[in-house]
Amino acid sequence: MSIATRPDFSALTALVVEDDLDSREFLGAVLRSCGAQVHEADNVQTAKEYVSTLTFNLIVTDLALPGEDGTAFLKWLRQQPHDKSGAAAVVAVTAYYEKYPPSGFSGWAAYFQKPVEMDQFVQTIAAIFHISAGTKASASRG
Repeated sequence: MSIATRPDFSALTALVVEDDLDSREFLGAVLRSCGAQVHEADNVQTAKEYVSTLTFNLIVTDLALPGEDGTAFLKWLRQQPHDKSGAAAVVAVTAYYEKYPPSGFSGWAAYFQKPVEMDQFVQTIAAIFHISAGTKASASRG
């Protein structure tokens, strides 16, 4: 996907929750390359601290995390007020699709098996927020 055809995510504030440094940096870099403001956390506790002070409209989380996993984080997140990221679009990523099958969980805006393919990832997020190439994201989704 060329820079000219990338959707504009500049209205998105994203949180990437991923314990693997390479994966976290890759996902963050992909979102930043489309203009999103990105924060990164390597565990659920740090992610919760971010959510307590910032509002996100997109959260990308690994499912297999140390301590609390991504599914526990999603359950906690959905109990938060909408203005505290409780209604954020949440994208799941996992290398352990046998342990975390897509059919076994609900509440995700999208689900990816690792390794995540960049173009598909970007196109899926654009679809979630109804953004086409060259179109700026709006803060809400619908």
